[in-house]
Amino acid sequence: MSLRYALLGFLTTEQASGYRLTQEFGESMGWFWYASHSQIYPELRRMEAEGLVTSELDGDDGRGKRTYTITDTGRGEFDRWLVEDADYPPQRDAERIRLVFLDQQHPDVIAKHLRAHRDHHQRLLDIYADQLEQIRSGTFPRLRKRLASQPPESAELVTGLKALALEGNARRARTEVEWADQGLLWLTTCTTDESRRH
Repeated sequence: MSLRYALLGFLTTEQASGYRLTQEFGESMGWFWYASHSQIYPELRRMEAEGLVTSELDGDDGRGKRTYTITDTGRGEFDRWLVEDADYPPQRDAERIRLVFLDQQHPDVIAKHLRAHRDHHQRLLDIYADQLEQIRSGTFPRLRKRLASQPPESAELVTGLKALALEGNARRARTEVEWADQGLLWLTTCTTDESRRH
């Protein structure tokens, strides 16, 4: 997926400055797609050059905030992308590759990796659980903006899709926590059995 589709998606809710878009990619959009300041601004300029967005500079001194708005062309491009089949990226998992080759390390090193993996995904799970609660209660700020930009009769669909997407992330994080816990348990049993043999 190209960054531009995530940006266009955001702009279907409201116009926004590059700064605001960068914030969103660190907050709610960061659930699914991380992008840095240095990626977002050049992409916005390219999108404007291609007619997908327009921008307006606030302030008379030329140093104000530039606000971006999706164009009809941009909306058409975004709608085309929405209906296309998903293009899944190749699998890349550095931690599992590391795990495959940790067999020559002390069990404490292996356990350290599994605990760090577990802690990382538990932190994510805690964040997702909090955000899911906000979505279900209708208090999540980004959801409120999206609902305000859509017809009232679509509220259940809008809210449900946000919850469904975030629930997918929560389940993935929960699975990773359980996997790491099982790995730690297995490692304890494996190393205990090994020490008995010596």
